[in-house]
Amino acid sequence: MARERIAYIDFMKCMCIMLIAMYHIDHSFFNYLAPNLNNALQAFRLPMYYFISGIFFKLYDGYSDFTRRKVNNILVPFVFFVVFGFVVGLVEYAARLLVGADPIGINLRSLIEPFYLRYWPNTAPIWFLLSLFWVNIIFYALQRWIKPLWGLVLAVFALSALGYWMGVNRIQLPWMMDSSLVAMPYFLLGWGVKRFGAMEPTRYDKWGILALVAVAFPIYYMSDFINLHSQAFPAYWKLYLLPYVAILSLFWACKSLPRIPVLCHYGRYSLIILGTHQLILIPIRSLFVLKFGMEDGIELTLIVFVLTFLIEWPLIWLLKTYAPRFTAQEPFFKPGWKLR
Repeated sequence: MARERIAYIDFMKCMCIMLIAMYHIDHSFFNYLAPNLNNALQAFRLPMYYFISGIFFKLYDGYSDFTRRKVNNILVPFVFFVVFGFVVGLVEYAARLLVGADPIGINLRSLIEPFYLRYWPNTAPIWFLLSLFWVNIIFYALQRWIKPLWGLVLAVFALSALGYWMGVNRIQLPWMMDSSLVAMPYFLLGWGVKRFGAMEPTRYDKWGILALVAVAFPIYYMSDFINLHSQAFPAYWKLYLLPYVAILSLFWACKSLPRIPVLCHYGRYSLIILGTHQLILIPIRSLFVLKFGMEDGIELTLIVFVLTFLIEWPLIWLLKTYAPRFTAQEPFFKPGWKLR
């Protein structure tokens, strides 16, 4: 039986992926609106994805079954979007040859660079999937080995401190494992919210919006730049206290919101958007800059954003319909690790 959708969770995922897309269009966009707005949004934009994943963490039927599910839902889409980006690059290369435009550089290294490099073009945002996979695997091991709740919390923050130390000293592990250590407390928060029954609706949910407004100003003024991918960290306490406050306030506020079908649809398929939005927005942005002479700013960002998400709508339908096993809509590996 398919799991019933939780509208406010889909809305939170939609908000995250839309903010991520706008940031990728123009890193300075949010600061056009307010000087420290980008830093404030960094406090929850990506950490909230780990938080949401933590909400749905389960041990399932042992390590093999758990790993199979995470391979299906995370690693298979990662590989698929790497290949998908390469195919899109080949199409662009052929199209440029046909119209006599300058060719783009593309080679087979594009298929393997994401597996050993920290930075790569076109599908770079999916680094998050590698990180999320390791967060799940590490948390599973901690859950199995450490029974007291206080021990689990202590272990998670000890690992996060290790990851923080690595970041400060520019020590990088393969496959985003260092970023995964830093992200563990965000995942723990989601797991804790589910464990202690905070998912259930209560009569206090109507106060969530007021709570969000109350914390918005201190978060805005106290936030520093956070980038888990590039190991850009503020003070250790800011790395977790401010995101915890921001995420919990947003979670509380979103619980009382009505279901908005379009936004929930984008949120439900945010994985597909994560893997494809950069492939869409880069050529659109280049078109408006090179052909129409537009410059970076609010207008260009909004135009590219709207066009990107209009294109994402049919692309989501295509991929979930014709590639469901590659986009986590259906399991790629069946129970027992057998293909059927």
